[in-house]
Amino acid sequence: MPTIALEMERLRNPYSGLGQYCLQLGRAFAVEGSDAGLGFACLVPAACKGEFGNGMEYKAVKPWHKIIGPDFGESLWHCMHQDSAYMPRSRKTPLVITIHDLNFLERPDYSEAKKSHRMVAMQQKIKRANGLVYISEYVRNLVHQLLKVPKGKVEQVIYNGGSFKYQGPGGKFQGSKDQGPFLFSIGIHPKKNYHVLMPLLAEFKAYKWIIAGPDSRGYQAKIEQEAARFGVADRIEFCGPVGEEAKMEFYQNCTALLFPSLSEGFGLPVIEAMSFGKPVFLSKLTSLPEIGGVEAYYFNDFEPNTLVEAFANGMKQFENNPGKGKKIESWAARFTWEKSAEQYIEFYQKVLASQK
Repeated sequence: MPTIALEMERLRNPYSGLGQYCLQLGRAFAVEGSDAGLGFACLVPAACKGEFGNGMEYKAVKPWHKIIGPDFGESLWHCMHQDSAYMPRSRKTPLVITIHDLNFLERPDYSEAKKSHRMVAMQQKIKRANGLVYISEYVRNLVHQLLKVPKGKVEQVIYNGGSFKYQGPGGKFQGSKDQGPFLFSIGIHPKKNYHVLMPLLAEFKAYKWIIAGPDSRGYQAKIEQEAARFGVADRIEFCGPVGEEAKMEFYQNCTALLFPSLSEGFGLPVIEAMSFGKPVFLSKLTSLPEIGGVEAYYFNDFEPNTLVEAFANGMKQFENNPGKGKKIESWAARFTWEKSAEQYIEFYQKVLASQK
């Protein structure tokens, strides 16, 4: 039986987008992979051994694995993201890499030399890989625009899931039902662009705004600064990292998701919120129109009047259309971790067949 080695070092931070990607896809593999004729082995942080049940093999990440990869006797190695430093021990092992984004190109704290160095490293990985997966058409097009993908490379767009079908224990949270009307956002990072939304919050005084996630880049201070300038600081709550049960409760009880991001390879919170039938208000940048589709609402730009008008018109349309919530849920149902796992399994088999 062929063995697929899954590089899941990013499980060290299950609150991040990549952490959730590894967690949810691993859970789906544990269910969907049982009938696929494939075995799975996982490289994980020590605390995550056994995360996906006893049907998989586990090895704990060690510092030297960046130099000499672990040996699972694998038939194929899957790097779960493009920045991974963990590669198969043998260069003969077929390699699949999932490319989530090229966000480093937009980081103001990176010099042009550093960006160039990372692009060279990315090009080398693309050359080494036998199969490339992109999490959106936007990412695929961007990679083909900026990098050279050799002819004959096995490629596919496989969307992330967004449902909560594969659940495990998460952080308990009680109280979002008692918050009163609130808007919700998750992920605190400069690219999320939340600070531009203060005119919206100033206009719609009935709402609180709850923002979840760790402040890993110090962006919370910028949000607080703008909130104070608009006199809305008392209606913004930062609740820090949240487990799955808490996140689900926030989605279930919020009025809408605010997500004016400047750059996304996919935009997982969009589908998570839509799976609860919630209206989502997004920027029109990068992958978001592809993921939100026709059932999302969009900010055409970030001018105060545009933001306020888009939210007012969107909420009015949502509230006056009793069937809109179901349409949003139906759109989100296209993006499931079950479907993602099935497509990955087919992709692995295609890559393995290409090596014969």
